Amino acid sequence: MGAQEHYKRGIDHQDAGRIAEAEASYRQSLALDAGQSKAYNNLGCVLQMQGRLDEAIAAFKRALEIDPSLAQAQQNLGALIGGRELLEQAVDGYRRQADADPGNALLCHDLGNAYRELGQLQKAVEAFDEAIRRDPQCAQAHWARALALLHMGRWKEAWPDAEWRFRVKGLGPRDRGFAKPLWDGSNLEGTLLLHAEQGLGDSLLFARYAALAARRCRTLIVECQKPLVRLFGSLEGPAKVVPWDEPLPAFDAHLPFMSLPGIFGTTPETAPWSGPYLQAPPQKSRDWSVLRVPGLRQVGIVWSGQVGQGDNRKRSLTLNALAPLAAVDGIRFISLQKDEPARELAKPPAGMHIIDCGPQLTDFADTAAAIANLDLVISVDTSVANLAGAMGIPVWVLVRRDPDWRWLGEPGKTPWYPTARVFRQEQEGAWEPVVQRVAAELASLA
Repeated sequence: MGAQEHYKRGIDHQDAGRIAEAEASYRQSLALDAGQSKAYNNLGCVLQMQGRLDEAIAAFKRALEIDPSLAQAQQNLGALIGGRELLEQAVDGYRRQADADPGNALLCHDLGNAYRELGQLQKAVEAFDEAIRRDPQCAQAHWARALALLHMGRWKEAWPDAEWRFRVKGLGPRDRGFAKPLWDGSNLEGTLLLHAEQGLGDSLLFARYAALAARRCRTLIVECQKPLVRLFGSLEGPAKVVPWDEPLPAFDAHLPFMSLPGIFGTTPETAPWSGPYLQAPPQKSRDWSVLRVPGLRQVGIVWSGQVGQGDNRKRSLTLNALAPLAAVDGIRFISLQKDEPARELAKPPAGMHIIDCGPQLTDFADTAAAIANLDLVISVDTSVANLAGAMGIPVWVLVRRDPDWRWLGEPGKTPWYPTARVFRQEQEGAWEPVVQRVAAELASLA
């Protein structure tokens, strides 16, 4: 098998979501022909999907060494390192290519993504519109258009395009292939299944719709990730909560979680909130009451998301980056951090009094019980931030310059969580000013 065959096999693996196999195929292709700029670009993409960002950067740079005009590599590297000049070069390259190939919808889709990385959202939407005009079945363009519109606050326009997400190869959400129909929001004289489809934070966000959906069906079943099952037992509405990959009871219609805002016509002004919709198990909350110390404010902290996620470097920081918080008197910090970043607790910032609760948090019901005994949670964009918001606990969310659309809205606010305050970077990658603002606000609270 030659270099091109391995390259094409890598694309097939990547489109099917077989990321490790795609990496192996691209590497085999490059071993046979090291002069392929597109193979290096694609290798960088699959490395980024695995959270191996330094290797991804090196692959994108190698692609540009071979072909300095490769717009895809310019865009990918520019997005990863915050390189505005590279992104502008990518825009110019995509525009030239799209003009020269008027039947190619994907070039317009790529142009729109480059505009979106530059923060030029209206131009991004126009590029996605052109892609859809060229090919009305271009799923990537519909999904990218939805994300751009969500960032602009034009949610009602976005929801129909968001339904194309299941047709985007390699995106992640899986079409379950259920024989039963999708629920259209009408009253159902039967059993409705709502099922989680993406990350834990998304499930926590959209779980609020369970109570609304339950009013329109006879019986409601919720399927979700296993770490959420015990916590979701506190939701209003479901008769049963089932973990992923376990047998489902019979149902008459179904709907994935992210389709719920469209069913209920949600806009930034109508994001449903009638109060906290998730609660910790009462006995667990009492068990965690030992966290409370008279005379001190108890503040939970989370500084990193999952290391393996492709954009984690942009949304996360280190524990040492939170050192300015240690100077605030009257605060005791409670670490809710899990997994590899929790190792940083071995050497916390000087003067920071911190209790490590991570090893005792076996699922989100445990995490909720700990949070119920805190005065405040300070977190980067993680599932814990969504959990605290869903519980109605004060939460300060530290977000990147171009955050997930859920954290956008009025300055410092999000339509989804009334008790959340959003501290946003003014410049990409610049966390220090954000932490200084948080420290000043924390001193006022203490």
